Amino acid sequence: MNRFRPLLDRLSLLTAGVLGRIVGRPSEDLLTQLAASARSGSKSSLSDSPMVTASRHIQLGQAAFSTGAFGEALHHFGEALSHAPDSPWAWHGRGDALQLSGQHESALAAYQKAIENDDSCGLHHAGAANALAALGQEKASFEAWDSALERDPSLTWMREGSKKP
Repeated sequence: MNRFRPLLDRLSLLTAGVLGRIVGRPSEDLLTQLAASARSGSKSSLSDSPMVTASRHIQLGQAAFSTGAFGEALHHFGEALSHAPDSPWAWHGRGDALQLSGQHESALAAYQKAIENDDSCGLHHAGAANALAALGQEKASFEAWDSALERDPSLTWMREGSKKP
C-alpha cells in the first residue's frame, strides 16, 4: 500500500484542483495539513469540542476569505455552522463570502441569521445594509445602516460616500 501513497496523494491533489475550480481553490497549506493527517492516521486538530471546532473553522474561513478564496471560506463557515448552528460570526463570515461572490440575496439571509443570533453587533447590521444596497433596496439599506450605527457609531468608515435618499 505504501508504494501507492504518492499516486493517491497526486490523485487527491488533482481532485482538489478540479473541485477548486468549481467551488473555490483550497489553500495548499490546508491540503498539506489534511494529507499529512490522513497519512498519519491521526485525527485532525479540527476534531476537538464543537465550539473549538467551530472557532477553528471560523478562523480558517477568515483566512481563506482574506486571500479571496471564497469557496474555501464558504466551506469553513459551513463546517463551523454544522458544529455551532447559532454562531453569529460563522453566519457573518458566510454573508461576507457570499456578498463578494455576487450572491447578494443569500448574503442578506446569512447576515439576517447573524443578527438573529446577536442583534447587538453593528457589523452584522452593516453587512445586511451592504447586501440590501447591492440588491437596490436603498430605503431598507439606510434603515439597516441606522441600526448598525446605533450599535457601533465607529462604523461610519464602512459607509463612506453613501448618502441618504
